[in-house]
Amino acid sequence: MRVTLSYGTGSFDVEMPGRSAVRTAGGAGVPPLPDERDSLAAALERPVASPPLERLLPRTGSVAVLISDLTRGAAAARLLRPLLEELERLGAGPERVTVILALGLHRGRGGAALAAHLGADILSRWTVVEHDARDGGSLVDVGATASGTPCALNRAAVDSALVITLGAVAFHYFAGYGGARKLILPGIASESAILANHRLSLRADAGAGLSAGCRPGVLDGNPVHEDMLAGARLLETRVFSVNVVAGARGEALFINAGDLDASHRAACEFLSAHMRIPLARLYRAVVFSAGGFPKDIDLLQSHKAIRHASYALEEGGLMLAAAECGEGVGSESYAGAFERGRLAVPGRVRAGYTANAQAAVSTCELVTRFSIYLKSAMDDALVGRFGFCPWKPGYEDYLLAGLADGEILVIENASLFLPGIEAAAGPARG
Repeated sequence: MRVTLSYGTGSFDVEMPGRSAVRTAGGAGVPPLPDERDSLAAALERPVASPPLERLLPRTGSVAVLISDLTRGAAAARLLRPLLEELERLGAGPERVTVILALGLHRGRGGAALAAHLGADILSRWTVVEHDARDGGSLVDVGATASGTPCALNRAAVDSALVITLGAVAFHYFAGYGGARKLILPGIASESAILANHRLSLRADAGAGLSAGCRPGVLDGNPVHEDMLAGARLLETRVFSVNVVAGARGEALFINAGDLDASHRAACEFLSAHMRIPLARLYRAVVFSAGGFPKDIDLLQSHKAIRHASYALEEGGLMLAAAECGEGVGSESYAGAFERGRLAVPGRVRAGYTANAQAAVSTCELVTRFSIYLKSAMDDALVGRFGFCPWKPGYEDYLLAGLADGEILVIENASLFLPGIEAAAGPARG
């Protein structure tokens, strides 16, 4: 039996001699939409719990379009062009519209990378800015959430007459799902707002693990999601959301639009109905890809796929994870938490919360519970510092030896697909 796994911009084969009945899942969900433009137009005309875009768009004043960065894939970026064309047709052309890359604390890329993500012609004709969470001059205080998160948001959005979020909805390991409210908090929020919100992902004892309710596929009872939504609602400007669920190659499977919360929940319902992997039992070994570029661009992003795959595995089980991590760890604070190895992580996090501390705590938990072999471009010493073992050519032969076919699961894209014993059709409760 041979399995082909995505890896970076390419792929590689995993040979399983003598095997023929290993379950393979997480490769194909539903057929792509036949015409993304037509589907977008229909969503804008018949939105969820909202007037159509044409009725919402003011005759004067600026419009801010918030869009996901390239680590979230290309589906949302492809919809930007027809969305801008529709705005211009309705009277909001380049002189009124600002496109904001909702980066949160992700680094800006600019130049060629931004042109490749959005299109050079869009950059030349429309105003496109990358949000900077540390630039106090570009932020406006809009209040605080009930959880105490102090929210300052991008001035261009706050001062606009209409905000449109354009984002991909996918499972998220502690916020439940990506998209919609997440493009506002953390997308266009200040560093202090982002840190306060993300701190909610950890228990009161920060080194003890993720908070109850903070897991993929959960909205209700998820303190991070609830705080994100509360923070987004502090934006007094009317918000109209465009949501897309994408397949493994970035093709749009579902598009809707409308009210920030209601349309997002409808997109989450679709995702949960089609992108979960229902399990009758847990497996002793899981072999998987993080989905290739950009999902495996670095370890910070790839860790999310490892977290997803863990829900299919027995305690003490084996993971073989393919994630190129061509840009290394992806976060100085994430790397810093492991500076003295995994055993020191809880103490480092307890000493003071920093960006991506939740990823460090999550990774530490995973490598403690499971044996994880990682195929990546990172050097072996760095892989080992995080508690992983390097997955070298041929290791799968002896690591899987002794296991029956029925004890092994292959997940072709663990970034997009979520396995689990529970087979809920919609966003689960905490």
